[in-house]
Amino acid sequence: MKKTLSSVQDLIVVIDRDMRIVTSNWKNCDSVPANVKMGHPLCYSCLMKQVKPCESCRLLEVFATGECCKFEIEDPLDNKTKLIELSPLFDDDGSVSMVVRHAKDISDCKTIENTLKMREKQQAVVAKLGQEGLAGADLDELMQESVRLVTDTLGVEYCRIMKKEKDSAVMVAGVGWEKDDNSKKESENSKNDIVCYTLYSDTEEDSLIRENRSQDKFNGLSLLKEHGIVSGMDVTIGSREDPYGVMNVHTTQKRVFTKDDMHFMQSVANVLAEALSRKEAEENLKRYANQLEDANHLKVLFTDILTHDLLNPANIIRGFTEELIIIEDEDSKQNLLDKIHKNNERMIYMIESASKFIKLESVDDIKFEEQDFLPVLEKVVRNLSSEMNKKDIHFDMKATGPYPSFINPIIEEVFLNMLSNAIKFTPPKGRISIVISDAMDKWKVQVTDNGPGINNSDKEMIFERFRRAEKGSIKGSGLGLAIAKRIVELHGGEIGVENNSIGHGSVFWFTIRKASCL
Repeated sequence: MKKTLSSVQDLIVVIDRDMRIVTSNWKNCDSVPANVKMGHPLCYSCLMKQVKPCESCRLLEVFATGECCKFEIEDPLDNKTKLIELSPLFDDDGSVSMVVRHAKDISDCKTIENTLKMREKQQAVVAKLGQEGLAGADLDELMQESVRLVTDTLGVEYCRIMKKEKDSAVMVAGVGWEKDDNSKKESENSKNDIVCYTLYSDTEEDSLIRENRSQDKFNGLSLLKEHGIVSGMDVTIGSREDPYGVMNVHTTQKRVFTKDDMHFMQSVANVLAEALSRKEAEENLKRYANQLEDANHLKVLFTDILTHDLLNPANIIRGFTEELIIIEDEDSKQNLLDKIHKNNERMIYMIESASKFIKLESVDDIKFEEQDFLPVLEKVVRNLSSEMNKKDIHFDMKATGPYPSFINPIIEEVFLNMLSNAIKFTPPKGRISIVISDAMDKWKVQVTDNGPGINNSDKEMIFERFRRAEKGSIKGSGLGLAIAKRIVELHGGEIGVENNSIGHGSVFWFTIRKASCL
């Protein structure tokens, strides 16, 4: 038994009914002094550093029940987390004569587990605040909830948001500072970066964040010293060039903030920055909309796109995706994040293109070029092929080309709208087909699906802005088909919808003038 035990790195001891250690692999345990290892010492004396048995002795339970027992403790021998396993040894009469105590070091596993739990908690907080920001929560309430959640999540005593005002900073939300009027305004330089700082020196653990100029950080800020603060972290809210202000946390305990802490707090600051940007954009759009009451239909259309907050959610997705790309280690998740980021960038490009069109005064201001629109359609099909594969949709396209037309690149939005709607409402294992035919002076594009179809009373209404079909028929945002209609009209075509001839589904169609007929 001694030879077997000596080959095990974990500390294993065998204890008799008198609670004395009869054998062990002491030589593998440097935490127990040599003089204590002599003879057959009492288990609670040498293992738990106590003068009498533990109040709740699991060893006695094993002797009494004959059942194995597992539990975790903070080992007083080395202050590490250990998993203790107690296993009974029986004599010929079936009584428990001795118990084997196996102490396995799980401190690293617990550290990883705690880190993952903290990351999960931090991500949940960021997601919650992000959802509220997207839902248009009141900014004052959102800021106050942010400092409260940051305080609870990071386990700090103080958290506040300081708004930049000329040469000073004013507190607009805070936890721990509520009863101190002097904390509401400070004269300090604008923060343009993430700064973690402490009032003490720590040269260990390179994975932690610290700033070399830490002692100078509190110069002139007597308020922090008065509160006994020794550690803190600042993150910028908004752009570095023109920040809204800063969010900072402070503690009265010595602490060096980790990279996870930094990423978490910056993510919260990013959510607040996007909410601020959203509010500013909404206010600007409201003022702009009032000035466009007499503008033409094209300007109204793209005003609708912007007033529906397409760009703000896209920018929030960009911020979250870039943050996740930085901290994600798994290649598979990195690949998915890259795809999300790539498609989100395309969406931002489309929205920004729309914002340019809003300035156009007439159709004459849009530039059309003669080209074959089939490559544009094929690109859309490729981009949406994965969505069709997910639903196992049978797709068929009857198009040989070329189809010369005078078009603008924005025509891609019509193809995308038609095909994505067909995919959305086609059931799994359904069918979608695209047919391009010659209609005299126009090309006619038909997208057929076998989805639920559209009521006759809804067929004209669905192409109007902010109008949806009735419940039980097709559903949507009320803007996509209106945009498609306007784009088709700009190209001198028409758009409509018919019933699928097989009895289920719809046939959306639109026409584009041939190049030779313009």
